[in-house]
Amino acid sequence: MLSQKTRYAIRAMQHLADHYGQGPVQLSEIAAAQKIPANFLTVILSELSRYGIVDSQRGKDGGYWLAIAPIDITYGDLIRVMRGSLALVPCASRFAHEKCRNCLEEGDCRTRALMLQVRDRTAELLDSIRLSDRIDPVPALEGEEES
Repeated sequence: MLSQKTRYAIRAMQHLADHYGQGPVQLSEIAAAQKIPANFLTVILSELSRYGIVDSQRGKDGGYWLAIAPIDITYGDLIRVMRGSLALVPCASRFAHEKCRNCLEEGDCRTRALMLQVRDRTAELLDSIRLSDRIDPVPALEGEEES
């Protein structure tokens, strides 16, 4: 599952994409609209700024904005920046590969083979959807809890 930090980062970036080209967006506006604790949002936006995805300006008229056009940012990019990998297990990670403890040799492990396929298909999908793409909310099913 995605961490809460990653989910907040995605929502913040969607908010900034919705306001792309309109100037700085105040942190308090993003926090209120996306229901993200302001202190946590500050940390997230600082991290995204270090990666060159977000820019900021201090002061009364300051705020945050996308440093890169939304069409040039994929959801795969965002998740990799925040999470480090799209893989569900360390041995299937392309950039943060680690051997699993208490496991078979990688060449003999069918679970790893499956997780490599999952990683590749997940990457294919997330790398094909851009921050500029329209994504409509899907109504919750009856009996389904909202989070």
